[in-house]
Amino acid sequence: MKNKYLSTSLGLYMNYFVHGMALIIIAQNIDFLSQKWHTDLAGAAGVVSSFGIGKLLAVFISGKLSDKFGRKLSVILGVFFYIVFLGGILLSPNTIIAYAFGISAGIANSFLDTGTYPALMEAYPKKAASANIVVKAFVQAGQFLLPFMIAFILANNLWYGWSFIVLIVILLINLLYTLTRTFPPMTVGKPFDFEKEIVEEKKAFHFSIDEICLILFGFVAQTLLYIMSQWIAKYGSEVIHMTDNASRLLVSYASVGAILCVCVTFILGNRGVKTLHILITYVTMTMLVSFTLFAFPTEIVCLVGAFLLGYFSAGGIIQLGLTLLAEVSARGKGFVTSLYTIAEGIAVFVIPLIAAAISRVDIAAIFLLNAGIALFGLALLLIVFARKKKFARDHI
Repeated sequence: MKNKYLSTSLGLYMNYFVHGMALIIIAQNIDFLSQKWHTDLAGAAGVVSSFGIGKLLAVFISGKLSDKFGRKLSVILGVFFYIVFLGGILLSPNTIIAYAFGISAGIANSFLDTGTYPALMEAYPKKAASANIVVKAFVQAGQFLLPFMIAFILANNLWYGWSFIVLIVILLINLLYTLTRTFPPMTVGKPFDFEKEIVEEKKAFHFSIDEICLILFGFVAQTLLYIMSQWIAKYGSEVIHMTDNASRLLVSYASVGAILCVCVTFILGNRGVKTLHILITYVTMTMLVSFTLFAFPTEIVCLVGAFLLGYFSAGGIIQLGLTLLAEVSARGKGFVTSLYTIAEGIAVFVIPLIAAAISRVDIAAIFLLNAGIALFGLALLLIVFARKKKFARDHI
């Protein structure tokens, strides 16, 4: 995928390397943070739901800002709000203030998404799915390395806050780099015919069944990623009774699976395998693996399950779903990314609260919830699949 925007892409991908770490930094430091905030593990985990509020607050302007003022500004704002989040969580004395700063993470994520994904699709118009799936490789590389960083910090009796400081420094360096990069020209949907413009404006809020299903899939994809990344470690320590370090490394095993998935998906995409077919396979397997974790809580199932969940649910289904949505919609890429992000934001707000409540009863049951959400996602994808087959049959 080498082209004149390669250096720009590297800066965009590096932001997601830090994003991957930021997604799990509360979960990885949850013991220290819960003590500092004078709450239990479920209370500290509930702070993550603030990410969803942030995404929902920002999404109403981030997509329009991206389409109107450019992808670069959106990306810069995303980096700025992530720095605010990391510094704020580090300084927060209680869950209320931490929750407020957690909102910054959701805002950051929204701006990054509505700037980065459209920019990559515009930089690589013929390989949009492949360009977007590489984002996931960087996310998972971050999630793979953070547990080792924290293990090193703990082994050397260092302050846990160094993990936050390292991320802030990386973001600041990459922000300066991104400011010097050139972004591709924007393409915002298909141009209107002047005579049809009024008719099209009347239909502006009419969404096809395919669009609705794929927007809802954003909720599913985000839920599957959240449960795997936030709860697999606690599943290992509380259900399987692994040591703290061993359970933290389950996230790294999942990241290895996810990175492998990115490589395989990249190859499949370049060989013409349809994105929809890949998604159906991955969501089906996520459902089966999640149910197995619930039904058979043993160490071997936990180890293998972490790797497989990393592969199937954290290996890029969010990016593939968004790419598919952009393919079936003629709307602006920033706009459809915003709609997709709304669905993700709802998941990030609602699911942590539900999972935290379930955790007080049975952490293993969180993966039963994961299986049910995956089943819902499979139903959405099968609707799109059936409609595509019907459309192809009707136009033979």
